[in-house]
Amino acid sequence: MPNWPKIVREGLENCGLPLPQRDEVIRELAAHLEETCEHARSNGLDEAAAVEFTLQAVSDWPVLAAEICRAKSKEYPMNHRTSTLWLPALASFGSASLFLLALTWISRQPFYLVRLQAGLAFWFYVAWLLAQVLCGALGAFLSGRAGGTSTARIAAASFPAIVMLGLWAVVIPVSALAEHNIYVTQHPVRHALGIFVWVLPPAFALLLGATPFLKEQNPQQA
Repeated sequence: MPNWPKIVREGLENCGLPLPQRDEVIRELAAHLEETCEHARSNGLDEAAAVEFTLQAVSDWPVLAAEICRAKSKEYPMNHRTSTLWLPALASFGSASLFLLALTWISRQPFYLVRLQAGLAFWFYVAWLLAQVLCGALGAFLSGRAGGTSTARIAAASFPAIVMLGLWAVVIPVSALAEHNIYVTQHPVRHALGIFVWVLPPAFALLLGATPFLKEQNPQQA
């Protein structure tokens, strides 16, 4: 007899459901196909004909996968999005923010405050970048564990850099204009340099940390 769970799993490979829901769908659909096949055999068909008859019911796997995903997403729209994107993104952003806050507090201590002007600031920045690797890994791991797609894992991991980009590209210029602060308008190059310092290297570090968790696992491996 065919391995119905394996057939269903391969057919629903591109279904973007969380792993627990995908396993549940695979079990239910495999049991249904097995019942259909057994029923066909009890009606006089041989095994090969019964299998062919059963597979005709699901001849278009992409359409079936899309319909299942659409139905399940309507049942759990916020739960899936929240568990695979927003909560991992907040975890990544929160951990990055806490580490930056800790570095800021340490740098303001008298022992380090004097040494910051002697090149120690560079090493503080390097330490923050290294921490982004762990923050990106955390976001991608949590998203992947919840069944998030590769896109969701990348978004969750890089969320701190996305926030920083919004801060430098939108919040700071708008605030400067609202408060009539002419520093940004008079020094646009320095402001743009902030994006290269506080957005691009951290984004690279976050994605570097997320890389080991970007491969979508087969339900049997999860």
